[in-house]
This record gives sequence, C-alpha cells and structure tokens, in this order.
Amino acid sequence: MITIDLSFWAELISVLILMVVLNSILFKPIRRMLEEREAKMAELQAEAEKYERNAEQLVANYDKKLAEARAEGKSELEKLKGEAREEERQLLEAATKEAETKKSELMAELTGQIEAARKELQAQSDAFAVEVAQKLLGRAV
Repeated sequence: MITIDLSFWAELISVLILMVVLNSILFKPIRRMLEEREAKMAELQAEAEKYERNAEQLVANYDKKLAEARAEGKSELEKLKGEAREEERQLLEAATKEAETKKSELMAELTGQIEAARKELQAQSDAFAVEVAQKLLGRAV
C-alpha cells in the first residue's frame, strides 16, 4: 500500500526538479532545433516550389518560342515554295516562247527552202517537158 509521508513529498519534489532541469537542458533545445529544422524545411520547400515555377515558366516560354519558330519556318517555306513555283512558271513560259520563236524561224526557213526547191523544180520540169516532147516527137518543139 502507498503511504503518503515525507519520502513521497521528497520524491515528488525531486521528480518536479528533474522535469524542470530536463525541460531547460534537454527538451527546450530539442524543440527549438525541431522548430528551426521545420522552418528550414519550409523555406527549402518554398524555394524548391519557386524554382519549379520558374522552370515551368521557362519550359512554357521555350515551347512558345519553338512553336513561333516552327510557324515562321513553315510560312517561310511556303513563301519560298511559292517563289519557286513562280520562277518555274516564268522559266517554262520563257522556254516555251523561245521554242515557239525557234519553231517559227525554222518553219519560215523551211518554207523558203520549199519555195526555192519548188521554183527550181518548176523551171527544171519545164525544160524536162520540152526535152521529153522533143524526143517523143523527134523534132524541136
């Protein structure tokens, strides 16, 4: 059985003194260190979140600039394709005109040669006809 006497009060006072001493020497510094650690962790967490937001913003800016560059490249490509088509059309047109001019020149030259050959043959045929007639008739015509 428990008896409350002087030793009980001495033990109680001794435990209370021990709690006060342990609190000031051990528990308060540990709590302070835990609070400092928690504050430091919160600070590091906030800093990490700030860096993460910055990284996300940089990635978004990069993606935006990349999309703009792709769009600009695509429009430049289309512009160059259009210019190339126009140049091709002009070259074909020029080549066609040149071919037509050469064809006309050659046709005119051929027509001239045909007319010259026709006149020459006409002159020769008249002389040949007279000669054939003279041989057939046996006399001069």
